[in-house]
Amino acid sequence: MKRVSLNQGSHATGLDRGPTSIERDDMSFDRIGKLVTEEGFFFQAWDDRYSKGVWAALGLWESQVDIVRDLSSAGDLDMIPAMDYVFSADWLPYVTGRTLCEAMQMLEERLALLPQDQLNRNSRWADLVSRAMEALSDATSGRSRYGEKQPEPLDDLSATFELAVERFEASDTEQPA
Repeated sequence: MKRVSLNQGSHATGLDRGPTSIERDDMSFDRIGKLVTEEGFFFQAWDDRYSKGVWAALGLWESQVDIVRDLSSAGDLDMIPAMDYVFSADWLPYVTGRTLCEAMQMLEERLALLPQDQLNRNSRWADLVSRAMEALSDATSGRSRYGEKQPEPLDDLSATFELAVERFEASDTEQPA
């Protein structure tokens, strides 16, 4: 029987409920575990305010996950475009499921679709995730569709990791030396 610990400390998981474990024969969270314990990624899980289920999320920094968590519970006018942005790319490490176990399994499956050499802090994938979250933060920080300071428009994300890499490489070649 596999034992998967969800609590690497409250900062790593976003859970402050003490040590918790899930025992199931059919679940393995090896990729999530490696990113958290070996690569220093932050993991958080939370219940969605708008009944999308439970979120499972990874970020290079806690603040990256906080951006998504905070926007996922913002007012409709702010939440909808932000979550459309997050859900538009199958390579971002943010998913929802009906239960915590399902959300974690979906995140693990999403990570399995990526080239496995990308699952580290110094990879192109990690850089693309950081850029996407930085763009989301910059567009929404201190701004709301409910107030005078409107959010900035966001460029569309590439739907797949392969397209994101192509777009990133094309933008690098367009930059003056």
